[in-house]
Amino acid sequence: MPTRSAASRSCGTVNNPCCVDAAYEAGPAWFTIRLPGTKCADALDIREPWRPMPTPPTKEPFVESKLRAMRIQVCASAEQLAQLRGPWNALLAKAAENTPFLTHEWITAWWRAFGSGSSMYVITAWQEDELVAVAPLAYTKQRMVGATRSVVTFMANEYSNRANFIVGHAPRAALEAILDHLLTSAPPWDLLQIEPIDEDSPVTQAFLRILTDRSQAFGIEDSLRSPYLRLPATWAGVKEGLSPSFRKTLDRKLRKATQLGAALRVRFLTESDLSEAFDIATQTWQHARGTSIASTACLRQFYGELAAARDWLRLAILELDGKPIAFEYDLLYERVLYNLKLGYRAQFAAVSPGVVLQAKVLQQATEDGVHQYDFMGSDEDYKRHWSQTVRLHRRVVVFNHQLVLRMVHVVQWRVKPFLKAHFPLLVAFKRALRWPRMRAGNALSAGTDQ
Repeated sequence: MPTRSAASRSCGTVNNPCCVDAAYEAGPAWFTIRLPGTKCADALDIREPWRPMPTPPTKEPFVESKLRAMRIQVCASAEQLAQLRGPWNALLAKAAENTPFLTHEWITAWWRAFGSGSSMYVITAWQEDELVAVAPLAYTKQRMVGATRSVVTFMANEYSNRANFIVGHAPRAALEAILDHLLTSAPPWDLLQIEPIDEDSPVTQAFLRILTDRSQAFGIEDSLRSPYLRLPATWAGVKEGLSPSFRKTLDRKLRKATQLGAALRVRFLTESDLSEAFDIATQTWQHARGTSIASTACLRQFYGELAAARDWLRLAILELDGKPIAFEYDLLYERVLYNLKLGYRAQFAAVSPGVVLQAKVLQQATEDGVHQYDFMGSDEDYKRHWSQTVRLHRRVVVFNHQLVLRMVHVVQWRVKPFLKAHFPLLVAFKRALRWPRMRAGNALSAGTDQ
């Protein structure tokens, strides 16, 4: 049985062996990681290449109480992450929440494109040799609460749309083991910030109950409101669910497109060649804002790797007189079509290419037996025309035990809501005091633009 050497020292905190894999069961190897900037970085080493640590077999039944003693391991590099692909996706297939944003392929592509400046800290929980939970986390530095803080976040950003823990059976026990590791064995952190998480997810609800039961300081804020459409069996059924005014507008635009005859057509592609989509994206309004799929090298890399990672790409190209003028980049996963990007060349706005292409995609989706179309992102007007049903997402901020952070939590999520609820005149008075400064700032900004 291996023993830990003197190289595994703590950071001076009781029962806090920083950066060390919490191997609660004996195994053939133990693993330590080194995160840049941690106080004990010079005292840690890696004895062997990381690998799942099997537990000696037991004849006792698999029950909830046994899960509380599950083994925690930390994945801290791209090489270690690659080794987890098989067990990761096997767990996700039976997980309480299963979306493309939690797949190993998505997380891997995200890390390669956007992981610079962060330190990977993927927590995995094992029962014997079975992976039972994953927390795809990373350490970052952010300016928060008046100082630069160490923040633990999901591997997610504005291009992810949804994130969460991956847990299978007995989610509470798995989530408690992950939280215990973060609070007692992980490198020091100030805030755990997880978003955007689906409010109705059983994983989200289980995690919030754990925080409440433990009296852990945390706050909840609104995040994305993402529209989605449950697809009926036919295109006619889709149109019946639309408002009369939008149905009339849609029919008019589709008739206009039909009058163009063979000049306007849609091609549906599954190959990972995005050259046409990238070319269109450079002439969209999103590109001017830096958010198109071709705006940066990182975005090109991210969407390119996603397209090739699995047989899930559904790319639609709208052509006018043989020239590609619009594209829709979707992923088909578990019979749900996720619309990641939609764009068109601005000079062709008169033919309503966005509406026409999205209508054709939805029509094809009903023919293919797709169950749901997820518009993703926020609830812009053009999405609400198709569906008023939204999926609510939240941002959860968990505070560590530092006194100053506890005080911030009390002020932000206790005092301010209390004042707003019981003293509305005080809040209105405060806003009135800020109004002259806001007007002066807006005037200065307008003068600068001129």
